[in-house]
Amino acid sequence: MLGPGSDRRRPTQGERGPGSPGEPMEKYQVLYQLNPGALGVNLVVEEMETKVKHVIKQVECMDDHYASQALEEISSLYLCLVMEFNELSFQEVIEDKRKAKEIIDSEWMQNVLGQVLDALEYLHHLDIIHRNLKPSNIILISSDHCKLQDLSSNVLMTDKAKWNIRAEEDPFRKSWMAPEALNFSFSHKSDIWSLGCIILDMTSCSFMDGTEAMHLRKSLRQSPGSLKAILKTMEEKQIPDVETFGNLLPLMLQIDPSDRITIKDVVHITFVSGSFKSSCVSLTLHRQMVPASITDMLLEGNVASILEVMQKFSGWPEVQLRAMKRLLKMPADQLGLPWPPELVEVVVTTMQLHDRVLDVQLCACSLLLHLLGQESESLSDELQKAGLLEHILEHLNSSLESRDVCASGLGLLWALLLDGIIVNKAPLEKVPDLISQVLATYPADGEMAEASCGVFWLLSLLELAAFKVVVQEEGGSGLSLIKETYQLHRDNPEVVENVGMLLVHLASYEEILPELVSSGMKALVQEIKERFTSSLELVSYAKKVLLRLEAATSPSPPCGEAAQP
Repeated sequence: MLGPGSDRRRPTQGERGPGSPGEPMEKYQVLYQLNPGALGVNLVVEEMETKVKHVIKQVECMDDHYASQALEEISSLYLCLVMEFNELSFQEVIEDKRKAKEIIDSEWMQNVLGQVLDALEYLHHLDIIHRNLKPSNIILISSDHCKLQDLSSNVLMTDKAKWNIRAEEDPFRKSWMAPEALNFSFSHKSDIWSLGCIILDMTSCSFMDGTEAMHLRKSLRQSPGSLKAILKTMEEKQIPDVETFGNLLPLMLQIDPSDRITIKDVVHITFVSGSFKSSCVSLTLHRQMVPASITDMLLEGNVASILEVMQKFSGWPEVQLRAMKRLLKMPADQLGLPWPPELVEVVVTTMQLHDRVLDVQLCACSLLLHLLGQESESLSDELQKAGLLEHILEHLNSSLESRDVCASGLGLLWALLLDGIIVNKAPLEKVPDLISQVLATYPADGEMAEASCGVFWLLSLLELAAFKVVVQEEGGSGLSLIKETYQLHRDNPEVVENVGMLLVHLASYEEILPELVSSGMKALVQEIKERFTSSLELVSYAKKVLLRLEAATSPSPPCGEAAQP
């Protein structure tokens, strides 16, 4: 979790903020000084009145220009960040285990790592970069509860002269930084590198001393291959969860930032597809739950007041869930459709913010499908602008093992594609491969087959997506998958109907006809025509496809000879 934050405050009238080290202060008593940071001095202080301890980071600026910019960013008269003080951090845990040559407990590590991922995922969702992620900046406020602290100011992280001075004083200090960050180029991927270094230190502390670990971190910036030897040693020493870390760390510690995975990928590898277990749910760790009775009272109003509650309690998934269930029960005339864009964004934002809470995802999907059914055209456009299409594709990709998520995702894809008004068509290129994965995961599921073929049909209406249905990224044939799906569900009229509609539209493209012919699709279509004689619609589909296939296979008339009418 994020810490209560750096208390970026202005001294009140008559109060002096901390100045240079050792300067007397009226409100605080300086207890001792910690190791200097890259940008200034860290003091442990105690409030004179309450005896509460804090850490005050005194930021040093090289000139008035940096000071003015930092003041504007931090909104403080003095460049002092007041932070929560705790005796323990990940750094102390690592050092203690290193001295004892002990392995960090797997259950504890999974739990606290889940909290760090939640906090970092939330920061990146808000487009905030930590910039200073290292073990000493992950504090333990209890034996199994941690927080991130000491986020760095964007302006001050460009003070190269000050940074280099600190680095020369202590070579350990910059060893957590990503290669590009050394040249003051920061991105979300810079945090991923630093987090990878932290995980590497925690998993190797039982057999590597501090100096060896520092040199390893530095060597990875030039030679990522040095990671292989450490991963092999981890296997030999039977470090817990070594298989997961062996898959994860090489993807996090890539020299080129564009090659590194995202924080969502890290979550997926560890807690979704991996074996990690954690009691944490995004943004709810150790947060007091809002009582159901209070929530229900807040949600008694109209749509506007309910959405206001959702915005004010955006970090509480239990509130979001009850609010959306309340909206689902409302009759159409009370929903006030069509919703304005800002209200649509509330629901989509809720899905994105709590994308690891399955109940929230499913309820949000149900609500959006309900809304699309009431007011399809304009709402579909707004949902796409709000990023719903991309979110659905991301969720399908990461949650194939959840049938409910796949079913809801396919339903929303169907509803969005049905209008044919796609704001951004680029993500559609990924859809055929994802649908193929859904079909491969649930081959015998008739409902999934019907929905998947239905989405394939809608995609076939778009030329670019139609080609992606036939020839997929992994080199496989989409037509082979369609034939397999038909054979599995040849007695299901709904599935066969969607297959028929899909083939009609695929056959309308001259460039795709040779693929249909070479894949032997003619026999399948002939079978549909003969088996479903009572369905005029299916017979009509079959006849249209057969005419196109026969025309494609008919020999061309000799040159100079007119074709027969």
